Formats: sequence, structure tokens, C-alpha cells
Amino acid sequence: MSSFILVGAYILRKLADIIAHIYSYFVDASRFPPQVPSLLAGYDNGLLYVLNPRAFLSRCRQQCGSIYRVSLGPWRLVIISSGDVISSVFSVSSQLLPLDPFHREMLYVVAGVKTNFAYLHEVMIRDLYPLVDRCLSPRSLGQTTQTFGPMLLSGIKNLTRDHSKPISLMQLTNEPLYTATNLVLFGSTFPTDTYKDFRTLNKSVPYRVGRTLLHYWPSYAARMRLLKSLRDYLQRGEVNDCGDKFSRGFMQTFKDNNIQSLEGAQLGLIFLWALHSNMLGNSFFSLSFLLGDPNGFARVRAEIDSAVENFGSLEALLQAGPDELDDPSFKLLTSAIMETMRLTVLHTGIRQANCDFDLKLKDGKMISIKKGEYVLGDIHAAHMDGTVFSDPETFVVDRFAQQPYRRKHLQTDGHIFHSLGGGKHACKGRWLAVYEIKVVVIILLHLFDFNPAEENSVGWCLPRAHPSSAGIIHTEDDIFVRLSPRQAEKGL
Repeated sequence: MSSFILVGAYILRKLADIIAHIYSYFVDASRFPPQVPSLLAGYDNGLLYVLNPRAFLSRCRQQCGSIYRVSLGPWRLVIISSGDVISSVFSVSSQLLPLDPFHREMLYVVAGVKTNFAYLHEVMIRDLYPLVDRCLSPRSLGQTTQTFGPMLLSGIKNLTRDHSKPISLMQLTNEPLYTATNLVLFGSTFPTDTYKDFRTLNKSVPYRVGRTLLHYWPSYAARMRLLKSLRDYLQRGEVNDCGDKFSRGFMQTFKDNNIQSLEGAQLGLIFLWALHSNMLGNSFFSLSFLLGDPNGFARVRAEIDSAVENFGSLEALLQAGPDELDDPSFKLLTSAIMETMRLTVLHTGIRQANCDFDLKLKDGKMISIKKGEYVLGDIHAAHMDGTVFSDPETFVVDRFAQQPYRRKHLQTDGHIFHSLGGGKHACKGRWLAVYEIKVVVIILLHLFDFNPAEENSVGWCLPRAHPSSAGIIHTEDDIFVRLSPRQAEKGL
């Protein structure tokens, strides 16, 4: 059965190439923005987009330029792949360009919300977002994550007790991070056995966005188990062991709004997915890219070893908070993480115009956005612009390490960089994500040497990108490694 599906997908992709070539003759370049042609009222373009969003947008960009309109079935979109113009979109108020369509789609795709969307969305915007702003800001992050480092180290040690067997790099970089993050944010009563179900559900998101049925049942069953675990957690209402204001504020939000049953679990699940999906992906890719760059790996490891020596021990370093790790001594590691995000994040959340307005460009042109149109920023295209980044498709470990280090600023300031949003639409969890991925890499590079699981392998190969990846690159396969404790850590 699977072979027929693969053959069918291959045929559809070849047809997509043929159709795109035919359409290239019908683009009206005199219009601004030009319209991507369609023979079937946009439904043909919708199918091509679902099959491979990145390839479809790339073909459209080659035909129409960096700004264009396209119809995907009933949806009429303005696609922007210029870094400067994406910055302009981020400066537009959420009243003009709200993210409601994206939130509605993900509440349905991830959590299965079919009714009462408006109320759950209101609770998310009114109560949960301000809580994240307060507790995950640079000023408060240290208090929120004060036990994260030791918890993460404990999780990694538990997972790596047996060095004789290969281990999944995805699991190694994701499961301890997922569990430790949940414990520091939600308290020890939060279920600790949900990683596999979360992973199964997250893998299905590209299929679910495209409304295809591959892997539907396993992900449906995983979602139902996650919802049950979250509902039980909310109904217990216990965070007594945790003095952090985030877990208490999170639980109080659900109590105050009386949504501790299925609807509360659904809102909790979409929050959990928003918290983890991009962070886990970038944790995996950060180590994958470093393994594929031996020189970069050695330089980052030397930086980490030097920092551990300055702190006195790895345990002492992990007791330090985000402020202590926001330091020039980790400039290269931070650059590697930001470079990973540059390469893996694909596009912004989709926004819908509430009214007609003109989006001003730097060259004086205007894009007339019509009420009801959707606006999507093609971040991957902006980050692959060779006029902005030299050798843009290559992982360059020190790409963002050349400028003076500024505390409480991302090293990408001054660059065209949109992986963490920007302006009025900056990612609210960006400081948490950078800090936690940094700690994952510090522990793993300091403790272990990495070798390919296959003894005859001559090097590292990045996993294949899933053609239906949405938001961030999803992978079709994993990397398996053999770990050996480094000389200084033989006691592990």
C-alpha cells in the first residue's frame, strides 16, 4: 500500500513541475503584485502547495518575483519573500492583520477544536499571552527556569546509561528537553510520560494541515491520550511543589475561566505544541548541523569546555541562569543556534486583513491589501537571498558572531532575520528557546563524543526534509549516533 502512495506522490510532483512550467507563460508581469495563474480557480495551486509548500513557493517566486498574489482554492493570498517587506508586515498592528486564521487552523489541526473557538482564542490572547510575556521575558526568565539545567542533565544521563547501543539524535535532543521544560513551567504534577505521544502528533502536523490521511490513526490516538493527561492535570489543580508564578498563573487561568475539562485540555495542548514544536526541531537541527561541520563542532566544543572550566564544573554552569549564559563566552554557540533557525524556519503565521489598507515599501511602492486577503511571509526565501547572506544555503557556524556581543539582544540584530518574528509580532518564547537549546548543546558536547551508528559510515548526512513541511522543516528520517563519554567524564 505504501509503495502505491509513494508512486502516486512522485507522479503528482512531476505533474506539478509540468503545470508550473506551463503557467510560467501566463504570468502578467505588468501587474503589481503579479498574480500566479490558475486553470482551476486556485484549486490546482492549492494541491501543488499541499504536496510541497516550499517547492511551490519557490516556483512562484521564480515566475513572479519576491511579492505576488496567489489563490489556493478559496483563499486569496499575498506572498512576501523580501526580508525588508516582511519587516513591514511585522510592524503592522494586530488589529489590521490579526493571526486569528492561523490560531483557528492550529487549534483544529493540533487540538481538534471544532466549536467554541472564539472563547478559547480569547482566553489565549487575554490571559495566556500576557502570562508568557511576564514570565519568559529576559528579566523574569531566570526565576522561571532556575531548576532547568540540573533537570535536563538528569534526563540526559538517564537516557544515555547504555553506551553500547545506538541512540536516536531526535530523542536525545528532544525528550529530556521536552520533559525538563514541562517540569519547570508546569510543576512536578505535570505528566512526564507524554513525549512519545507529543512526537507522534507533531510528526502528523504537515499531513493534517494538508488534510491528508496518512498516519491519521496513530496521531489521533496520541492526541486523545495527550488530552486525557492534560485534563487530569488541570482537574487536579495542584502546583504546590512549585513556587514559580508561571505554573500558578497557568493553572489559575484555567480555573478562572472554568475550562478544566475537554476544552481546557485542548487549549493546554495547543499551548504545549506552540511551546515545543519549533524549539524541539531547532534543538535537533542545531546538533545535526554541528555534526555535519567538524570544524564548527570543534570550535563550539572548545568554547563550551572553556566556559565549563571558568565556572568550575558542568554542574556549577548548569546552576547558573540565563543571564550568566547570555555572555560573550558563548558567542559562537549562540551564533550556531541562530544560524540553525535561519535555515530551518519556513514562513510566518498566516494573517488576514480586517480592512483594506496599503502596505508601504521602502522604495515608495505600495501593496494594496484587500479586506479578507491573507498575508504570508516566506521567511525561508528571505533567508536564502544571496544578496543578503553569502553562501545562504550553507550552515556557517560564526555567521552571527562577527559583531560586538550585546546582552539581552539577539545576535541577529541588524541582520535580515525573521525566524523569531519581529516588531509587534515577535515570538514570546524566543528567550526561553535560545537559552534551553544552548543548555542542551552545552551538556551534550561537553559530555560525549559522537560517532555514526553505522561503523562503515564516512561522515554525517543531514536527514531528508519532508516535502510537506510547514512552519519549520520536518524530517522524513532520523540520525542515529553512538555516544562515548569523553575522557574527563568517564564516570558517566
